[in-house]
Amino acid sequence: MDGNSFAELVRASRSYRRFTGEPASREALLGLIDVARFAPTGNNTQLLRYAVASDPTTVAELGHHHGWAAALPEFPGPAEGEQPGGYIGIFVPAGGAKSAIRQIDVGIAAQTLCLAACAQGLGACMIKSYDAQAASVLGVTGDDYALALMIAFGKPAPDEKIVLESMDADHGTKYWRTEGNVHHVPKRSVEDLLL
Repeated sequence: MDGNSFAELVRASRSYRRFTGEPASREALLGLIDVARFAPTGNNTQLLRYAVASDPTTVAELGHHHGWAAALPEFPGPAEGEQPGGYIGIFVPAGGAKSAIRQIDVGIAAQTLCLAACAQGLGACMIKSYDAQAASVLGVTGDDYALALMIAFGKPAPDEKIVLESMDADHGTKYWRTEGNVHHVPKRSVEDLLL
């Protein structure tokens, strides 16, 4: 893969919040984890663990335990038939849940999962807004591991369009939606990022 292809993959890997509703197979989600396991972790400790939700009943139940797009209060989440096809929960050892290095590990793993999904034509959405029951719906009980992040996966809705925009004074960094299911995502320029 050349540098341009990788840059295109990163630009294409956006947060999708509307899907086709088709189930994601357990094998497909395990394949994403198989990619993420090669990502670096602090001191190569490899302490992250994963839980997969792929059957439609569990996926539907999990959808009741998290929020969507806090910056879009008018968006209640995907409509019937637009839910994700599956989820992956990323867990950290309970004693290290607040560890900065473990949170970095989670971020690296999450981005790797999302890029791998995008490369396979899947959309993804990282979710940090969930309630205390989400872990048990994912099948993880007890106090040994804490849910650090969830990611929804599925085929993006065919009419969903995500447009990367230059940041402007009207919107700042806040994303917005317009008619026709167009989701606008403002990004800072390279010059804006330099100190």
